[in-house]
Amino acid sequence: MSLQGTWELSFLVDKDGRILEGRGACSEHLGHSLQSVIGKSVFSFLTHDERPHFRRFMGQINRPSGKRAALVSLQSSVGGIRSYAMEAQAGRSADDNWLMFSRDTGGAEGLDDLDLPVVMVDEDQFLRLVEMAASQAQASLDLTTIEVGGLSDTRRLDGMGHAAIEAFERSVGETLTNSAHEGILSSPARGYYNLLHDPAKGGAAIAQDLTSIASQHGINAAQAGIVHATLSVAPQTSLAGIREALGIMQKRMPGYQGWAKPAGPKMREGQIAAALGICAFLAGVIAIVVWMMKRF
Repeated sequence: MSLQGTWELSFLVDKDGRILEGRGACSEHLGHSLQSVIGKSVFSFLTHDERPHFRRFMGQINRPSGKRAALVSLQSSVGGIRSYAMEAQAGRSADDNWLMFSRDTGGAEGLDDLDLPVVMVDEDQFLRLVEMAASQAQASLDLTTIEVGGLSDTRRLDGMGHAAIEAFERSVGETLTNSAHEGILSSPARGYYNLLHDPAKGGAAIAQDLTSIASQHGINAAQAGIVHATLSVAPQTSLAGIREALGIMQKRMPGYQGWAKPAGPKMREGQIAAALGICAFLAGVIAIVVWMMKRF
C-alpha cells in the first residue's frame, strides 16, 4: 500500500512521537493549526484505545520486516473521530519518520489487526515520554514499577520449558502495554517493568491482571512473585522529579540488587592516552614542587 501523491495530512515525528513538522490542511482535519501542533505528541490526536497499538507500531517501523501502513482513527475538535489510512516513510534522519494520512482508507488494516511486537523503550526514552505526557496532562498520572519474580528469577518456574516461559513473558508485555498510558512501557531488566498509566486503574489492579495471566499459563501466585510500587506524577513534573520517583520505586523491588547493571562506556584509545598524559604532567608538576620545597 502506498499513499504517495494522495496524502492530505502529514507529520514528521521523532521516535518519541513528538511532532517536529507538519504539512497539509491540519485545521480542516484536526481543528488545530499546523503551528499549534508542533512540539505536541501525535498520540494526543489518536483515540485512547489505539494509543498502545500505535506505540508498538512506532517501535517497529524501522525494522527490516516492519509494518509501515495501517488504518488509524484521529480525533478532531471539529469533525469528531475520523478514519485515515496511514503510511510511515523515511524522515530526515534515523531518529524520525514522516507519517502520511489519507482519507482513502481502502485496503488498510487496523492497528489492532496487525501482529505487532511488544515494544519496550529504553530508560532514557521512557523518562522523556513520561515527562512529555506529564507536560500535556490535565490531571495526575500514575507511575508503577513491577517485578515479576518468575521472570527475574526463572528458577521459580522450574519445570516449565523455554517456549512456555517466553509465551508467559509475551503475555505479560502485552497486558502491560494495553494498560500503559499511550503504551509508555520499559523493561530495565528481565522481569522488571516501568509503566505510566491512568490512576483509574491503579498499580494493584494491574498487578492482579498479571496474576490472572500467570494462572492462565499454569503459574501460581507464589511462582509468579508479582510485586509492585506506585507513585503519582503530577502535571508539569520535571524530568529530575520523575527520575527520582522511578529510582525510589525500583529500589523497593525485592530483586533490585540482582539487576544486571549496564557497564559504563569504555574509554577510547585516544582518551586513554590523554588521561595518561595528564597523569604524567601532574606527576611532573608535583615532583617540581617537592624539589623546590626542598631547595628553599
